[in-house]
Amino acid sequence: MAGAARKQLCLALKNLLISGAFSDLTVTCGSDSHKLHKNVVCSRADFFSRAVKFGGKETKEGIIDLPDDDPAIIKLMINYIYEGEYDPALPDDSVSDAASAATAILTGGKRKKSSDGKNKKVATPSASFPHTCSDGNYGCCNNPSVCAHHYCGSDCGYDCNNYRCKDCHIEALALAISGSSEQLLVHAKLYEITDKYDVMGLKDLLAEKFKRACQRFWNEPVFAVAAHHAFSTTPDSDQGLRDIVSATIAAHMTELVKKPEVEALLTEFNGLAVGLLKMKTEAGWK
Repeated sequence: MAGAARKQLCLALKNLLISGAFSDLTVTCGSDSHKLHKNVVCSRADFFSRAVKFGGKETKEGIIDLPDDDPAIIKLMINYIYEGEYDPALPDDSVSDAASAATAILTGGKRKKSSDGKNKKVATPSASFPHTCSDGNYGCCNNPSVCAHHYCGSDCGYDCNNYRCKDCHIEALALAISGSSEQLLVHAKLYEITDKYDVMGLKDLLAEKFKRACQRFWNEPVFAVAAHHAFSTTPDSDQGLRDIVSATIAAHMTELVKKPEVEALLTEFNGLAVGLLKMKTEAGWK
């Protein structure tokens, strides 16, 4: 019942934004004009609260103009203020749900090299999490291929219990996202204005979306563009997107450092290069 009531409330707020009914505040940006509600936007974003309290045109005429920002990005921000989301929305599921879906993209019956260097026919992988290939009672490997990335050889010590394959985990998280690779730059642009408008909770959602998008689209040309935007529009003290960029490059170092655009990033932003060096050193350069 409570869940249904919350959905109805969210739908009511969304309809208020769409219809503009009972609006007492107009926000303009470029050619866009948004009929908004002070009770909603002022309680969710301090920028609008301060503007309304200022006592100028914003208070007398109920109009706030945003001439310096991208209308498309402002529209997404307003959608978030009213709905707690913006497109492309995150799927309403958990990592574990996404992990089970990852089973569909894992291929089985491949020949892989075991620890002794010989090609062996492996069983059809099972991508259930956490991975376990040995039998706790008898210490034998009943499932020698727990996923497409792992082959359990004779030297595993029957110790492949309850572990999470890094590759599977990344694939599972990457599945839990919709939309195209262009969203990387959208997230970075929206993140750029979060401090200016001080929208409650938006930074956390942006970081999660950007992280998942990087996991899915790290090999797309727009990744370097979004990474450049993230580093060029945020202060050194704000590591929200910067750490995600560094972690993404670290996870795919072999492929990404060969790209001229990524090499240019490392040359232009010393903080990125240093952060990447620290990250790889702490991980033992694996």
